Amino acid sequence: MKRQLLVAIHDVTPAHADALGRIYALLERAGITRYALLVVPDWHGAWPLERHGAFVDDLLRRQAAGAEIFLHGWRHDEAGTRRTLVQHVRVAGRTAAEAEFRIMPPAEAERRLDRGLELFRRLGLDPVGFIPPAWLHGPGALAQLKARGLGYTEGFWWIRRIADGAGRFAPALSWSSAVPWRSRLTAGIAAQRCRTPWLQPAVRVAIHPPDILIPVVANSVQASLDGLRPGRELTTYGALLS
Repeated sequence: MKRQLLVAIHDVTPAHADALGRIYALLERAGITRYALLVVPDWHGAWPLERHGAFVDDLLRRQAAGAEIFLHGWRHDEAGTRRTLVQHVRVAGRTAAEAEFRIMPPAEAERRLDRGLELFRRLGLDPVGFIPPAWLHGPGALAQLKARGLGYTEGFWWIRRIADGAGRFAPALSWSSAVPWRSRLTAGIAAQRCRTPWLQPAVRVAIHPPDILIPVVANSVQASLDGLRPGRELTTYGALLS
C-alpha cells in the first residue's frame, strides 16, 4: 500500500509571521515542499489580511508553487458569542476559546464564510476547501460548504470530500502548547505514532505556530517529520480522497 504524508500549517495569519517563517524553514530542511495553508482572514479581529500586502504576496507565491489554501474561519476566536451549556460540554477539552464556527449560529456562520471567500477572491487566493478552527464544525456545515462549491474539509479524525461526502479516517498528528504537561503528553503520543508507521498508510500532520516556540514541541515536530518523511510520498487532500 502506498505510504503518504500530508502536512498542514494551521492559523496562517500575519499575527504569526515570525513563527510561520520558522515552520517554513523546518519543512524545507525536512524536504517537505508540498503542504496546505489554513489561512485566517482576520485573526482575532486585529489582523486583517488585506492590510498586510507582503504577507499576502508570500501566500500567493506559495500557492503558485503548489500549496493548497484553505479558509480557516474568519476571526478564529469566539469573541462576541457565548457558549450554551451543551456547547460547553461538547467542546470541553478541545479548545479554550477558539471554537468560532462551532459556536456561531448557522446564519452568522454563513455570513462569515461568504466574507472570507469574497476576501480571498479579491486577494487572488483560491481556496480548495474550508477547515473550521479547532476542527469543530457547526450545525449544517457540510451543506453550507457544498452550496459554495468548496472541495474539502476535515475534522480531527477524518478528511472529507464535500461534493459527495466521501471520507477517509486519518487522525491528525498534532501537538498542544497550552500547558507544559500537555506539551509533553502530545510529544509522547507523536513519538509513539512514529514508532508504528506501518499502521498508518497515510499520516496527516497538523502544525500550529506556537508549536515552534515551545522547545519540547518543536523538537517533537522536527523528529516526527524526520522520521515520517523517508519513504513517504508528499500528498494533498484531493489525492488522499481520489
